[in-house]
Formats: sequence, C-alpha cells, structure tokens
Amino acid sequence: MTPQLQQVLDAARTLSLNDKLELLEVISRDVREWYALTAASEAFWSPRSIDEIAQAAPVITDIRALAVDFWPEDETADDFN
Repeated sequence: MTPQLQQVLDAARTLSLNDKLELLEVISRDVREWYALTAASEAFWSPRSIDEIAQAAPVITDIRALAVDFWPEDETADDFN
C-alpha cells in the first residue's frame, strides 16, 4: 500500500458514517465513469469488418425519405453560389 493511499484511508476512518457513505458513492461513480470511458475507447479502437459496418447502417428503401425542406424560399441557388 502506498503512503498516499494510507493517508487517504486514515483520513476516511475519521469521517462520520454519512460522509463515509458519500465518499463510497463518489468513488463508485468515478470508477463507473472510468470503466465507461475505457469500454468506449476499446470499442473505438476495435476494428470492425465492412460487413459489420454495413449491417449497422440504416437501409434507405425510398429516396424521398432523404428529402428535406430547409432552403429559404427567398434565396436562389445562384445567391448561394
């Protein structure tokens, strides 16, 4: 055990029960967040096959589903260019 950890434990032993419970909650949350970041990082760096990527992509069966109506009516394509 490192001296730093021993100091933390000694300090924690002097806390009230409520403070000890709060400390455990904070440490648990930190560990969960670290684990989530580690898992996300591992998933990011794990290579996926083309087939896996293709299966995760949505299938567009109707091209009209991609149509959007966001162009301002008072602006022409020439104005944009």
